[in-house]
Amino acid sequence: MKKMSKVLALIMCLALVVTAFAACSNGGNGGDSQVSTNSGDSSNTGTDTPEYYKCAYLGPMTGESAQYGEVHTRAYQFAIDQINEAGGINGVPIKMDIYDDKNDAKEAVTVANKIVLDDEVLICFGPFASTVAIAVAPVFEKAGITECSPSASHVDFEFQGEYMVTGSNNQDYMQTEFAKFVYNDLGLKTTGMLCLNDDVGNNTIEVFTREYEALGGTVTKALTYNKGSSTDFTPQISSIMQDNPECFYPYGTYAEVAQIAIQARQLDFMVPMISHDSMMKDEFLSVGGDNVECFLLLTGADPNLDYAPFQEFKAAFTEKYGDVTIDSHTLHCYDQMNMFAEALREYGPDRAKINSYMRDVTDYEGVSSTYSVIGGRPQKPMFPLYVKDGTWASWTKDAWDTDWAAYVESYSA
Repeated sequence: MKKMSKVLALIMCLALVVTAFAACSNGGNGGDSQVSTNSGDSSNTGTDTPEYYKCAYLGPMTGESAQYGEVHTRAYQFAIDQINEAGGINGVPIKMDIYDDKNDAKEAVTVANKIVLDDEVLICFGPFASTVAIAVAPVFEKAGITECSPSASHVDFEFQGEYMVTGSNNQDYMQTEFAKFVYNDLGLKTTGMLCLNDDVGNNTIEVFTREYEALGGTVTKALTYNKGSSTDFTPQISSIMQDNPECFYPYGTYAEVAQIAIQARQLDFMVPMISHDSMMKDEFLSVGGDNVECFLLLTGADPNLDYAPFQEFKAAFTEKYGDVTIDSHTLHCYDQMNMFAEALREYGPDRAKINSYMRDVTDYEGVSSTYSVIGGRPQKPMFPLYVKDGTWASWTKDAWDTDWAAYVESYSA
């Protein structure tokens, strides 16, 4: 009896060893098995048809830039809902996991390293800011997952690797267009600048100055400020005013630029102001109030665009979310999610092929225009807008000249 017990014990031990060995062998990565960090379910159903196709969003969901994360996720999810309601990708829906990077580069790198552990993630949309997007680029490049920012505009972003894509024109193109618009269309030959001291702010000064002065204009003074260092911009504005520029170009977050505009008008700095399309937010208008009347933008989103696909989108989007501002970020996100859906239809859940499709698209019929993406960077038209009676109006020189003259007169009174 004792002898039989020893035999049974030996057999059981051998069985445990075999089971443990099999479990290790099935890990597939030397024991470094990949798991979803933000979802309790799995698309592995044991059949050839997955339960869903997963993407991720990495962006500012908390902190002072959270409004951009809200805009991004709302637009991506709107596109997902439309795709899924139409039957998904051959019957398979898309789902999106959302991760908060607080618009902080160090935080973003930490979170990105978690995202790439999820082997279900086929693409990651975001981050919002160029500095953050560049910081996480090596993480996604190494994992072979497309980093698809809706708004990274720094000229170096798409050159961080082979898996970088953005929805925004780069600063070289944008600032060249800004310089032409200020010099040729507005007819203003001198400009002062006050920009956030970050990658995009410094690049804005460099490229705008180069292109503007090549046309014959003069940047009278270009100053920078550090993020969060102060809410009092009057010393810098006063310094810029000393040179009597005809135009003022501030850059930063919408909250910062709204405060700059308020303080400029309080100092009776009554010249036209122009900035990036990140100002195209309801919060910018509400914070700035009368101080941002006639404020100018160049943007990829004209809310009055007479283009059938855009008007159809605008009607559906407004019906779901109310009368919110449809800015260029919204359109970039919407187009990107639909591009991802097209890549899935064409190639299925193949990360490398999805990336190849997203980085090079010819004559893509976007929601506001037809454009191409070359090497991860789109070539999109830009539209001039200005604030008229607390909302965004399409710019024409005659209308703006009339409104600007009336604004200056009313402000002086």
